[in-house]
Amino acid sequence: MSNSAERIVLILVGLIGSGKSTFAAALEHHFSDQWRRCNQDELGSRTQVEFLARNSLRAGLSVCIDRTNFDEKQRAHWVKIANEFPGTFIWVIVFSTPYEVCASRLKNRTSHPTIHSPEQGLQILSRFASDYRPPTTDEGFHRIISLHPSDTSLNYSSADVLSILERVRSSPVISRPAQPVRVSWAERRRQTRPDGRGRRQHDTSPYSGSSDRPSLLNRVWEQGTSAIFSARSSVDSSSGNPALESRPTHGTHASDSQDEQKFLPPLKESRDLHDSLGVD
Repeated sequence: MSNSAERIVLILVGLIGSGKSTFAAALEHHFSDQWRRCNQDELGSRTQVEFLARNSLRAGLSVCIDRTNFDEKQRAHWVKIANEFPGTFIWVIVFSTPYEVCASRLKNRTSHPTIHSPEQGLQILSRFASDYRPPTTDEGFHRIISLHPSDTSLNYSSADVLSILERVRSSPVISRPAQPVRVSWAERRRQTRPDGRGRRQHDTSPYSGSSDRPSLLNRVWEQGTSAIFSARSSVDSSSGNPALESRPTHGTHASDSQDEQKFLPPLKESRDLHDSLGVD
C-alpha cells in the first residue's frame, strides 16, 4: 500500500454523520499493520486521542484522526503533533456530505458511544454546521481531497480504501508557506520612529474589549458535551430568546464576567462528560 517507512497523519474532516468513522474503521481493519484509527468517541477524551496518536507515530505507524475537526483551531492541533515527528506527511480527507444526508443518517442511528438519541444528534449537528469552516491550503497540510457521498461506501473493501488513499497521494502537493521573517529587538526599536531613536509610539485609542472570545464549540472542545446542553437549558428557563440571552456581552464592564459565568457550565461537571467533538 505504501512505503513501510512512510508515516502519515490523516485528518478526517466533516459533520457528524458524514461517514468519517465508517472509512476510518475500514482503513484500520484492512491495514492494521500500518494504520491506527484514533477515535475520540471510543477513547473517551482528546487526551487519549493524543496519547494514541503519538505512541503510534513513535512506533512507525500512520494514524487516522477520526473526529469532526470542524475548524482550523481543531485541525491545527493534529498538525502540531505531526510536526513533532520529522518527515511525517499530513493528509486531509474532507467528507462533503450534505447537511440533509447527515441529518437523515442521525435520525436512523440507533447506537453511538456519545449520542444517545436522534434529537441530541440533530442538536449537535446544527451547532457544528454553523461553526464549520472548511480546510484551506495554508493550514500546513501536504495533500487534501474531498469525498462526496457517491465516493463513499457502507462496506469498504480493501480495494476501496486503497483507491481513496491513492487519490490523496496523487493529488497536488500543497506548497509550504514561507517561514516568517524574524526581526531582532534592536531592529524593531529602530523601526519605532523615523530617526530610529526614542520611545515607541503607543496606540492611545481606547480599548474596546476582546473581539475573539471562544465560541461555544471551542468551549466544548475543552470542557465536554455539557457546554452545549447546560448553556441551553439555563437560557431556556429564563428567556424566550436563547440567541440573545446565551451570548456573553463584549466589553470591559464588570458585568461581563457575571454573564460569562452564567453562560459556562460548571467545569467539574463538564470534565466528567465525553467530548462531543469526536462524533462522526
